[in-house]
Amino acid sequence: MDRRKFLRQLGLLAGASTMSMTFGNVPLRAFGKSLYKIDDVNGKVLVLIQLSGGNDGLNTVIPYEDSLYYNARPNIAIRKNDALKLNPLTGLHPSLQPFKEFYDEGKLAIVQNVGYPSHNRSHFRSTDIWLSASDSDQYLNDGWIGRYLGYSVTNDNNYNLDHPMAISLGSTQDTLLSCTCQSGTMGISFEDPNQFFQLINGSSADTDPPPNTIAGNQLKYVKEIAARSIKFAEIIKEKADTINNQVNYPNTDLADQLSIIAQLVAGGLQTPVYLASIGGFDTHSNQLGRHANLLNNVAQSINAFQRDLEQLGVADRVVTMTFSEFGRTVEQNGSGGTDHGAAAPLFVLGKNVNGGIWGDNPDLTDLDASGDNKFKYDFRQIYATMLRDQLGAGPDEMEEIMLKNFDTLPLVSVKHITSGGPRAFELNQNYPNPFNPKTQISYTLRLPQEISLKVFDSTGRLVKTLFKGYKDAGTFYEYFGGNEYPSGVYYCHLISGSYRKTIKMTLVK
Repeated sequence: MDRRKFLRQLGLLAGASTMSMTFGNVPLRAFGKSLYKIDDVNGKVLVLIQLSGGNDGLNTVIPYEDSLYYNARPNIAIRKNDALKLNPLTGLHPSLQPFKEFYDEGKLAIVQNVGYPSHNRSHFRSTDIWLSASDSDQYLNDGWIGRYLGYSVTNDNNYNLDHPMAISLGSTQDTLLSCTCQSGTMGISFEDPNQFFQLINGSSADTDPPPNTIAGNQLKYVKEIAARSIKFAEIIKEKADTINNQVNYPNTDLADQLSIIAQLVAGGLQTPVYLASIGGFDTHSNQLGRHANLLNNVAQSINAFQRDLEQLGVADRVVTMTFSEFGRTVEQNGSGGTDHGAAAPLFVLGKNVNGGIWGDNPDLTDLDASGDNKFKYDFRQIYATMLRDQLGAGPDEMEEIMLKNFDTLPLVSVKHITSGGPRAFELNQNYPNPFNPKTQISYTLRLPQEISLKVFDSTGRLVKTLFKGYKDAGTFYEYFGGNEYPSGVYYCHLISGSYRKTIKMTLVK
């Protein structure tokens, strides 16, 4: 391809005050130097799946013993006998059988009642809020993933020039908006590695020196982008071609997206964030069958993806999280569907996920002013958890990325290694476990440090702070238990700076 044809394919899109350039679907700023900090992320991957349209949380995670649920939905509620029972109060939609298996294996966390204050019920605005991690009355031009990729590694020279920082699969560009930062878009988007490769197949980098003028400097930038685009296409296709999927995926668009992600992760592409999406969740009418098919697509596609990761030997590196811009109304409408609502559950899945249900079923006696579920967990708490525990963002970076401080949940159990040395601490499994009435928790600090040692119950509620403050290096012991605590699963969470570890404890009376 000659230079003139290549530049024609790049295309120039004039804006009000700036000019941005794209190569096919790929924003050119994504081809600037990759800022991916390999040592900090340590090969960890976050896969985000957008359920676009507003998923009906009440028919996804079902309060099957709540009569108010059935009263509000006489025609579309999931029958108690059909629900996949997780505990005496809560079940899953029958189309989510693979999720029930992951739950039983301890790999699936369900976070109930996720939303934000003053919930917006517009698809476009609420999607912007979720992608930017803004307040409902705050308008931002960048995304939470973009701020992570751009800010947390600024001024760090330990980056990989050859691999993109984020990849969005599928035809929608919405999810890529979350990868925007003040410097531009930090990710690339394509539907198929071969399609991306074929777009520039036969191109070669132009090495002629440009003139020392303003136009020459612009041409130099374009040439650098052209060379980087060729390198990206080659490395993506190489990684995809290196690996064959080990399981059969369903014949759906979402499954196709996830199969490509599995190939790229297992093939060695050093990209920390992937985004996939599936639409159709705006179920205003005839919801019962449509929603069942959508959830079946999601469950079967993610099941194939997770089992593929396990067989490919990379499951310990990947955490998958679903999200949707809002839930649906508690009451069904006159068309056998539901309308735009507020809070809803989301799923976090992976080998290193602390499985269980976080939060109680929605309280249908205590609804918001619009008659919808109130949120109990701010969605940005989940983001903060993924940034710290999966992607390794430090505490000094979190306020710049999330714009304010949010409490995290012990959803992901990760063993962090301090740079250039041994692990700074070790939290041992409690003994005895299961226990009654109390158990011993031991931990070792290899360096003097500030720590906190807290216990949460299975709903994510803080039960007790065992210690918070400064400790010298050494081995220490704390005790938890007593007659005031009911039987159940508890999580002990040790935090030191950006490093943390969680153990699961079971009290049986």
